[in-house]
Amino acid sequence: MSNSQDLKDPFREEILIGARDLFERFGFKKTTMEDIARQVGKSKSALYYYYKTKEEIFEAVVLSDIESLQAGVVEVVKKEESATRKFHVLITSMLEDIKLKANKFSIFKSDMYENHYMFEGILKKRDSYIEELIKDILILGISQHEVRMMNNAEMGLWAKMINLTLKAIGNKIFLEDDFNLSAGQLSFMADSLFNGVRS
Repeated sequence: MSNSQDLKDPFREEILIGARDLFERFGFKKTTMEDIARQVGKSKSALYYYYKTKEEIFEAVVLSDIESLQAGVVEVVKKEESATRKFHVLITSMLEDIKLKANKFSIFKSDMYENHYMFEGILKKRDSYIEELIKDILILGISQHEVRMMNNAEMGLWAKMINLTLKAIGNKIFLEDDFNLSAGQLSFMADSLFNGVRS
């Protein structure tokens, strides 16, 4: 990413909106820098001032979507009092968002298979944020006696395990049309991840 991207520039936002529209309609592979420049009504050289490659634009679009999701999830999680409920809404809202994106971005599925490395790099940037959010929920749960005492290493390991599970389920939801979980199934999964399946 270029340094100019860090600024909240209206043209930068315009590029991302235009590129998102093209990526949704045609996919990553078929969209060119020329297409994006034409979409926003600017020259390619103006586009290159902000983004050096199509991959940088794509990464910025996906990271923007991830930031929006994270902000929405944080707002929903804040409304809950207990760690159990916070965890439940974290898991269900994230997976529901992936279901929506799977329908909206169906053209990306083939791009994901072909450019898996690019998506992995982008998703790594969200991992630490999600794991910290999960650890914060655990700390609340410990303070409210909802979960057993854990040391920092155990909390980090549990947060990583939950994040990996979320990514695996999210990948299945996004990539496999026949893996369509209902709200009740997502709720069961969230409860089972937090509480286990013991009676």
